[in-house]
Amino acid sequence: MRARIVWGILAMMLAASLTSGCATGSGTESGPGVLRRLTGWFKKEKPDKPPEVMAEQGIRELKRKKYDDAIDTFGKLKDRYPYSEQALLAQIKVADAYFYKKKYDEALQAYKEFEKLHPTNKAVPYAVFRQGMCYYRQRSTIDRDQTFTHKAMAEFRRLIKKYPESEYVARAEKYVAQCRKDLAEHEFYVGEFYFRTKRYSSALDRFQHLVQEYPEYPRQAQAKSYIAQCQNYIANPDTRPKSFVSRFTTIFDADW
Repeated sequence: MRARIVWGILAMMLAASLTSGCATGSGTESGPGVLRRLTGWFKKEKPDKPPEVMAEQGIRELKRKKYDDAIDTFGKLKDRYPYSEQALLAQIKVADAYFYKKKYDEALQAYKEFEKLHPTNKAVPYAVFRQGMCYYRQRSTIDRDQTFTHKAMAEFRRLIKKYPESEYVARAEKYVAQCRKDLAEHEFYVGEFYFRTKRYSSALDRFQHLVQEYPEYPRQAQAKSYIAQCQNYIANPDTRPKSFVSRFTTIFDADW
């Protein structure tokens, strides 16, 4: 009965449109075009996919390295089903997608937001580990600023201290060791630079810090030798090697 009423209305509207078209001449929409437009008004909207299906779709897109598609899918999942169990998964997976895209700043913020919103969730240790990895992947070579190395190490240590039973602790410990190695290498590199350019006080500070802070560093003997030489040159300026290089190195005295 309902279908007959609908099609009756359509027939009347179509007839009216065709009559109007004939009266106004060319340039009006044809009968079939009008019918398509009118029947479009009665089409049902495509229902949303269930959250489980959307989550599976997003995970498939991640595995296929379609990161933008995954971000879009998980974003829609969060918006449409914000209180579902899959919405929690989507928050983590959006961060993962950014991470795999090497968009580390975006990934870092997403992991931080997850930790802030769900501090007791079992996935928090993973989020903390990934925060460390976001910093770690951005660290520089030993001749550059080591800010990201310090930040990465801080996050890995936070994970180890706060979640000692986490499955990510062993990996975090390995990354802490690598960060310490990089920082020690940086201290040695800068210390040698200052020594070569006859900035013995600056070199002494670097080598002493290296020996005290990184006792596991394998070049301890060489660092201690530099310390002895720096102390001798500072105490006995006349014994310093003759060179004009130090006159032109003040520009490099920045606190690296």
